[in-house]
Amino acid sequence: MSTEFNNHPFIDLEKLFLDDPLEILRLQQAFETNGWCFVHLSKNSRSFVTQLNHINQSLSNFFSLDQAEKSRYLSSNAFGYSCIGHKEGIKILTDQQGITDSQSVLPMSIEATLQHISQLISNLTYRLKPIITKLTVSDDKSSKQVELSAFAMLDIVQYFNKKTGPTKIPEVGYNTDEVNCVPHYDPGLFSLSILSTCDGLQLKDQRENKWIDGPDNSQVDQSNIGVIWLGEAASILTGNRFKSGIHRVIYPRTAHQARLTVWQEVCTEGQIKQLFEQNNNVELLPADAEVILANQPDSLPMSVLPGGETPHAFMKRVESRRGLAMMASTSQMQRFFVSFIKQKL
Repeated sequence: MSTEFNNHPFIDLEKLFLDDPLEILRLQQAFETNGWCFVHLSKNSRSFVTQLNHINQSLSNFFSLDQAEKSRYLSSNAFGYSCIGHKEGIKILTDQQGITDSQSVLPMSIEATLQHISQLISNLTYRLKPIITKLTVSDDKSSKQVELSAFAMLDIVQYFNKKTGPTKIPEVGYNTDEVNCVPHYDPGLFSLSILSTCDGLQLKDQRENKWIDGPDNSQVDQSNIGVIWLGEAASILTGNRFKSGIHRVIYPRTAHQARLTVWQEVCTEGQIKQLFEQNNNVELLPADAEVILANQPDSLPMSVLPGGETPHAFMKRVESRRGLAMMASTSQMQRFFVSFIKQKL
């Protein structure tokens, strides 16, 4: 098996699970350099890809339903089905045994598919978790800096790609007119992506300051390739020795090609807590303040509306304009947003 994909580290998960010291070293070096790596998902490639194809078909059938019918399943909380602007998706809370008590109602056929996805990806994620945790947590002091959760978040997103995006791929991408999802890093320990049905995912080579294409799993030679990217928690735990994996989603090179993607994020206790509390904070952000978001490198300030906004309302606008979901309470905004919230003069 090749040790590189797109001229970047390609790690064999089976070797990691066997505690191969060389493969663990390669993983560590990739995390120290860029905070992400490509991975060979399964030694039983044919069976794994067959399962992914079945999952892809089932999810595509659901997402192809008339929007009026899907609207019956719209969720009022952080979990379940959502649709906003340029994308739709399903967010599910999972643990090592699979899906936890469902917070939403979905068709039985999709519920069964979600169980299948959860089992497939959790079998990898929860075997990776102790390996990555061991690399990041060196002592009791570091482990107290971030409290890891027993839960993970399964994300399934379909980008409509009704827009074509700019003719030239932007160097950064500041909003959904330019990219599907702006450059950012996540708050958790790490995420594992196992499905991307066309091109679009890009990962930042922080040493060379350039974007690297992620796998297109519709291509036979890329069908068994996934991606691990680290979140902010890994960077905090290692004193920034491990980088947070910066990634974005551009518009596909083939216009109007919908993109379905599946990933799972190993979360912190803070993330899980705020998912259940996101609508409870009614404190308003200052009217006309400008907010710089720490986890969106090179992003522009975003203004709070003239009448002020709750953190939840502000973050819904972030999701619509910039393509990533960041439901945050005020306390989390203080931690995730750098720099400042300042009044315009």
